[in-house]
Amino acid sequence: MLGKLIKYDLKALNRFLVIIHAFLILSALAGRFFLTSRIQFTEVSDTTSLMMMLCFTLYFLIVAGVVFGTEMIIAVKFYKNLFSNEGYLSRTLPVTPGQHLLAKTIAGTVWCIIDVVLIFLSLWIVIMTPSVTSAYNANKAEVLGQLGITGDITPAFLIGSLVLIVLIGAVSSVVMIYASIAMGQLFSNHRILGAVVSYFIITTVLSIFSLLVMTVTGFFSRYMPAASQNGTLDFNFAEYMIYLCKVTVGLSIATSILLYIFTYYILRKKTNLQ
Repeated sequence: MLGKLIKYDLKALNRFLVIIHAFLILSALAGRFFLTSRIQFTEVSDTTSLMMMLCFTLYFLIVAGVVFGTEMIIAVKFYKNLFSNEGYLSRTLPVTPGQHLLAKTIAGTVWCIIDVVLIFLSLWIVIMTPSVTSAYNANKAEVLGQLGITGDITPAFLIGSLVLIVLIGAVSSVVMIYASIAMGQLFSNHRILGAVVSYFIITTVLSIFSLLVMTVTGFFSRYMPAASQNGTLDFNFAEYMIYLCKVTVGLSIATSILLYIFTYYILRKKTNLQ
């Protein structure tokens, strides 16, 4: 039955999310074809620089809209299926609240991962033009050295760390959304508003806690960019990514477990459909 629930939840999300992500890829292809593929580093004028700035501003606005749209659709589907009138039908199924929550967490996580993958793909489409690729290949050793990718820290290691952050972050993001909606059910009235307020409370608390952890572990003194004696920035990207991976994975796993248990408790004990 769990497999059927996951299939149903994915199907419900696909109808909307496929459309907005197709728009993202089409926008990236348009930016590549009409602008970035036509630019040569040796021929950059003020007009070209302005066009590039406008293009990337529009692109990042589209990316932000896609990320926001993905999270909103996941949240709305969760709320409607379990806490609105549809919740009465959902509760007639021979499925436990835990199975409902697990199925929706898996479906939401799958789409969050797809979202990140397609965003990186669109960024690659826009940026990795022949001129950029040629410049990178000609200065590969210098670029990797500037990023701190030397010795045991290889590009494959950093990519693996990034993949781990994406996977854990996708689960954490979905669980946080669901926990916020569940917390909103504790309000006697205006439960949707309560869910929005709960989301901001949770994210604020986690941000403050993350800041405290970074301060205690010496993040700002060890990894933040600082000006060297010759005026350049002294910043090791590889070490920063390793530290970020450790902190992100640790905090995300801990908070996701707590929020998942909280959401499960609300589904079992505190749900009051209106």
